[in-house]
Amino acid sequence: MRLNPLFSVGVGFIFVLAVGVAQAEGEVVFPMPESVPSVADEDAVLLLKRMAAAMQTTNYEGLLLHMRGGEARSMRVFHRYDAEHGEREHLLSLDGKPFEVIQDANGCTCVWPQARFMVVGQTPAFNGRLSTERFAETRTLSSFYTITRQDYARVGGMACRLVKLEPKDAYRFGYRLCIHESSAMLLNLEVFDGDRRLELSQFTQLRVQRGEGADDMRLFTNTDGFRIVKDMRPAPAAQPPASFQTSWVATQLPQGYLLRSAELRTSPHTQKPLEQLIFSDGLGSVSVFIERFEGAGLIPPSHPAPPPEAGRLPPPPRGVMQRVVRDADGYRLTAVGDAPEAAMRMMLDGMQPTSARP
Repeated sequence: MRLNPLFSVGVGFIFVLAVGVAQAEGEVVFPMPESVPSVADEDAVLLLKRMAAAMQTTNYEGLLLHMRGGEARSMRVFHRYDAEHGEREHLLSLDGKPFEVIQDANGCTCVWPQARFMVVGQTPAFNGRLSTERFAETRTLSSFYTITRQDYARVGGMACRLVKLEPKDAYRFGYRLCIHESSAMLLNLEVFDGDRRLELSQFTQLRVQRGEGADDMRLFTNTDGFRIVKDMRPAPAAQPPASFQTSWVATQLPQGYLLRSAELRTSPHTQKPLEQLIFSDGLGSVSVFIERFEGAGLIPPSHPAPPPEAGRLPPPPRGVMQRVVRDADGYRLTAVGDAPEAAMRMMLDGMQPTSARP
């Protein structure tokens, strides 16, 4: 699974799941194994690797619940995999403003039916937060997270094994996954800041399919007459390494974070060029946007970006996505990502211009 956005839960929000999980042949209820204590991480590492492979290569459809900041949203997910097309996904929003997304190795199509608007472009350079293949890089992850296999739980009537990734420092969030052991399917994913749960993503229905379901990979929305925007930028991985020289360099990064992507883009607000640098430790990722800004200097270094209506960050948690701003030498640097504020502050405070800067 690559594309599905991560859902979240606010503090104090209680959710009780009361739906079933189905296999292609009908309803299946798995017995609840006896509780066992936490064990060494070797079993957890193996289960994470199996889960990453299963979520990529299994054909399934389901209802995915996203909870964040006291708000809940749901989507229908179609996931297909075959040797010819590789991994493909189709998402349909079920509440709020409708939208539809199809993604495969060749590109991504996003449709907003009410606005009669469609964007066609390249697959994102860096996968999103529910990119389960990230959890397969256990050798790297174990350097920065303590990985343990814990007790059993139940999701949608199915028993699943809890696997916890506890960060070893303040520069990353914690994760807890519930994985169905026999199929290795991920049923539940939570993100924590300490003991506080920030987000939850959970299948409320899941149906594993034997066939490919090619019809599920076509847009359900009739897009005749829609305004179409084509973003046909070359995929960063296809560009020669010397095709873009970033004019800023990160002189300090939290341990484990590396520069994964660098692009020259156009600001959707000012239509001026900006640089986007993506840093990641394998699980969390941070995008740093750098552009010339006439009002630069109004915000001190590495200051949390204030909402315009309040002038400060609101006290209720808003999920894992954070935003921090720094002004430097007529430029505005904005960090956005699913990492703690401390990590983004260190990144921005260490950003320095190079001789390549215009």
